[in-house]
Amino acid sequence: MVIFKAQNTNSAWIPQNTPPDWRFSTSTSGWRSNNHGYEWLRKVFEPESRKKSKNRPRLLIMDGHSSHITGDMVALCMESGIDLLILPPHCSHLLQPPDVGVYGPLKRYHAQEVDRYTRAGIQRIKRADWVELFQRIREKALTSQNIQSGWKGAGLIPFSPRRVLNSLPLPAPEPPCTPQTSTNIMDLDLSILKSSPPDGTELKHANSVFNTALASNESPASPNRRYAKRMTQLGESQNAELTILRKELQECKELLQTRKKRTKGKRIKLHGEFVFSTEEVLKIVREAEEKPNAKRPRGRPRKLPIEEVDKLEEDEEVENSSIESELDLVDCVARRTRSR
Repeated sequence: MVIFKAQNTNSAWIPQNTPPDWRFSTSTSGWRSNNHGYEWLRKVFEPESRKKSKNRPRLLIMDGHSSHITGDMVALCMESGIDLLILPPHCSHLLQPPDVGVYGPLKRYHAQEVDRYTRAGIQRIKRADWVELFQRIREKALTSQNIQSGWKGAGLIPFSPRRVLNSLPLPAPEPPCTPQTSTNIMDLDLSILKSSPPDGTELKHANSVFNTALASNESPASPNRRYAKRMTQLGESQNAELTILRKELQECKELLQTRKKRTKGKRIKLHGEFVFSTEEVLKIVREAEEKPNAKRPRGRPRKLPIEEVDKLEEDEEVENSSIESELDLVDCVARRTRSR
């Protein structure tokens, strides 16, 4: 179920190729509410999971968000044979399967797709474009392998509590204190550790001093290790950025052409429901497209030629004069009748 930040759902936001079993709703804040949680359970999870379970009990694992533990949701779970398991606070990253194996790849693919638009010069992604974008992201991230690894990583299937306990952070032992030599440490330009990336000349000189310091010490001092980490990250990030730029430049033209070819249909505000399915939205759009529109005259009203205007004025004068003569005749007959 996709929740847009808006007052009403607009049919223009749902592309034609959207899966028919998706649901769409809106929220003025952009966040889910108690109604969203209940409608998701009633229209998404319950019917879809019933197809797989074949009337067997189902287990729904959720965090303790307020929208997950409302009275309506708990009652619906009890009526539908759904066991609702609420996780303890601050541990969903270890115990909730989607957090363990699905949401990480989902966020990574989402960042990559958004970056493609940004590099193409598109600063704001339209809702319809985002729905198509999310379909591609979902196909990449919600694979059987990622979903099963999430359940395995959470220690649920196969059941292994030790897997979760082993992932808890433990206090690191203090490293042994070894004397450090100060050879060539002062020659390093340590300002590079906190500044912006250096230019070619500075980088070449700093690397030369750094290599000399490493060669003269079996155990590098702490500044040397920090310098090595900084330079390694710098090289990797620049190399990755160049690779992405080469690839995205080839895709810019295709992306812009796709946006130009998008057809524009009628935009309809959807009323009467809180959550709409793809089929309901497309049905409303088809009915609106088939409904004939009243044709309005285009352009400015036609001006009559001067001759036609004069003729109309003459006709009006003749008609007015005839009416006045008729009134005079009636008045005359009336006076004669009274005189008799």
